[in-house]
Amino acid sequence: MDKMEIAAKTGDPLTSPAEGLVFGVWDDGRMAQDFRKRLDAALQGEVSRILDNGEFKGTPNDVLFLPTMGKLSARYLVLAGLGSREKTSPELIRKVSGTVARAARSRNLSSLASTLVSNDGAEPEHVSEAIVEGTLLALYRFDHYKSTDKDKKEKNRKAGAVSKDFASLHLFSSREAEKKVRKGIEWARAILRGTYLARDLGNHPANIATPSMIAQTASVECQKRGIRFVSYDREKLEEMGLGALVGVAKGSMEPARLIQMEYRPSKAANAKPVLLVGKTLTFDSGGISLKPAEKMETMKGDMSGGAAVLGTMMAIADLGIPLWVVGLMPATENMPSGTANKPGDVLRAFNGKTIEVINTDAEGRLILADALSWGVKTFDPALVIDLATLTGAVTVALGAHAIGVLGNDQKRMSEVLEIGESVGEKGWQLPLFEEYFEQIKSPIADIQNVGGRGAGTITAAAFLSHFVDEKPWVHLDIAGTAWVESDEPYKPKGNVGIGIRLLTHYLGKLSEDKDLRKPEKRESRKK
Repeated sequence: MDKMEIAAKTGDPLTSPAEGLVFGVWDDGRMAQDFRKRLDAALQGEVSRILDNGEFKGTPNDVLFLPTMGKLSARYLVLAGLGSREKTSPELIRKVSGTVARAARSRNLSSLASTLVSNDGAEPEHVSEAIVEGTLLALYRFDHYKSTDKDKKEKNRKAGAVSKDFASLHLFSSREAEKKVRKGIEWARAILRGTYLARDLGNHPANIATPSMIAQTASVECQKRGIRFVSYDREKLEEMGLGALVGVAKGSMEPARLIQMEYRPSKAANAKPVLLVGKTLTFDSGGISLKPAEKMETMKGDMSGGAAVLGTMMAIADLGIPLWVVGLMPATENMPSGTANKPGDVLRAFNGKTIEVINTDAEGRLILADALSWGVKTFDPALVIDLATLTGAVTVALGAHAIGVLGNDQKRMSEVLEIGESVGEKGWQLPLFEEYFEQIKSPIADIQNVGGRGAGTITAAAFLSHFVDEKPWVHLDIAGTAWVESDEPYKPKGNVGIGIRLLTHYLGKLSEDKDLRKPEKRESRKK
């Protein structure tokens, strides 16, 4: 991805040598600036003929590749439908750019030039980021384990690579907008690095992407960026008192890890860190409470929350966001064996709470419980955010298009929801009423790990709330949004890499938050 040329351009787009030259078309047939008139002049009225006779209607995500027959420098004029002018948004641009990129790949094009930044009323920084993200996320491929003759010709291509020979993406704008376009490109590149890695980790099979492999990967990425890295092994976890995490790990031959990453720039705006915690179940069989065989293979993606935390740490470091952030990834497998947790067992979490294990397939909340409580005690954070593919119930409630959002701080939840809406990773808030806590009471322990069939997403969050020590906390249940079963405009089938765009933008916004800024130095009142 980093080898692909992505550049802001300010010249005349009609002279671009890119193989595909992209122009947006609204559903009323209009195009930005005077592009329609100029293209008609170059192509003998062909654009107006196509638009006027309804051959191309400007419907969102409709794409038409029109050969220029040497009348333009580009091989193809690409018309991209934008729908209604009033509903054009960065997320629509992201989807349209993804659709264009996929169609360009099918035609073996190696370069694109986009004029979508020039759309009337567009915010150059946000639109340019969306174009780059949509294009490169759509071009992502994971065929690391293919071994056909055709694939052997591409043997030097790494997992998660952009399509072979796709060389450049140019974004045309006015000279006045160029600086903002460059900033949008910079943000997109940083977010894409993290997202590509997160997708790779989620798409690798579980016999490859083990807790140890993920720890090693995180170590390498942290070392590149000066992020402090520590990995705690099982022996250390037992010594630290992380009984819930160790309990889940008992059934697996793969050793568990608690991965700690700390990004603390010298000019950090906050006096106390933001703590990110991501569920990192590298494979979830359900344990003794075994899952059905159908689709169990997708449970290699049960580490998507942890992958999002790692990808976000990479992105904020690459962007130099002035915020102190700690990331934790409790990593293990959940497997059935003679040493595994059994229904009815009682575990003691790091904060001393006892947990009755009713269902061993509700293990994500157990490993999060220890990571949250240990992280809160160790770092005394100003804000805690956790991400987890936690409950099937969130998919029943919200489907595949919204992240479940819960927590104990309405201000922070509202901020996350607002950022999610703006960057195309939307969420929906669910309640956390006192009555739901009754469902997780245990007759023999402090709490139990499931609360019955009703309100599963909510009772899971109620469980986690016992481990944040009343710190401001936002819980993101990404179970419905972390994986797609078929190709979407910028989401190839497989792991999505959800949450990195949302968290990176949110942390960037938090770095400007006066409530988190360092207090002025003053003499201590302590005797």
